Amino acid sequence: MKKVILFYIGLLILPVFLSCEEEDDVVMPKAYDTTWVDDAKLTFTPQGEKSFIYNINKSTGEEFWAFTEITYDVAFKSDESTASDISKIDFYLFAEEEKDGVYNYIGGNSGKLLTSVSNPSEIFQVSVTKDQLYELFENDFNTTRTDILPGDLFELKWVITGKDGNVFDSRENCIGFHCSYAFLAEAKVVDTWVGEFDYTWTEVGPGTVNYSYSKIKVGSTGIVKFVPGKSEGEYDCLDMSFGGAYGGARGGTLTYDKENKVLTIKSAESYYDSVWELVSVTENVLTIKWTNNFTTRYSEYGTIELRRTDGLKWPLGLSIIKL
Repeated sequence: MKKVILFYIGLLILPVFLSCEEEDDVVMPKAYDTTWVDDAKLTFTPQGEKSFIYNINKSTGEEFWAFTEITYDVAFKSDESTASDISKIDFYLFAEEEKDGVYNYIGGNSGKLLTSVSNPSEIFQVSVTKDQLYELFENDFNTTRTDILPGDLFELKWVITGKDGNVFDSRENCIGFHCSYAFLAEAKVVDTWVGEFDYTWTEVGPGTVNYSYSKIKVGSTGIVKFVPGKSEGEYDCLDMSFGGAYGGARGGTLTYDKENKVLTIKSAESYYDSVWELVSVTENVLTIKWTNNFTTRYSEYGTIELRRTDGLKWPLGLSIIKL
């Protein structure tokens, strides 16, 4: 009986010895060698506007595309390599449209090829235009249209091919914010009489040279701000003298009649009453003569050009009256 018990004990401990021998033979896997594919990223910095902008002008009722091209500074980033190790980057576009609360994602799995950049530098440029987008997706939009529309969303993805033959495709098995770059077509409510405008003095009276708080002379420049006023169609001008008044800025209000293209101005104070007289108007430059109630006595006057670069236009046929 004793021999039988010892036999069974031997059977029970045998696997322990065998497992120890097997563990001695275990081969650990080799460490994974990372490559640039594992952390490849592209960063996008718009040179100007980051979206396509469709302007709706509150003061005139005009609607138009103000920004129709976006250019990005694109940078390749990887801890394992530099842009000199990359042979080509292909950029693909996808789109999303919305109608009655239903969203339609366009482009499938592959997208539409926008452009290819061979032998990219550390920072390079990629541009896309509104017309390019429409041509790429013209036959895929569900809605009846002849252009892209405010509210459309577009998404860039990319395929990076290395000189070592490795490929990173952000369209496949990529998770996170580094896999794509999105931009919009958006509507923006604007106003002819709201903004910051560059001014230049082209004529300066001797009194303005001597007494102006900004030391105005011919060629003096600055910025004047028009902001929304308290009432609809009313605007506040923070300095109706454009730096030419004695003692400091002299504010006032503007009211625009879009039907008759009449701008009515009113000074904020009766003591120092600025007057604007229209000299000429083009789409980009409004030229006015500035005087005040001290002009006759102190020769305070001057001519100012107001120049705009915001894509809007000064109304042709404008007239200015003083209250």
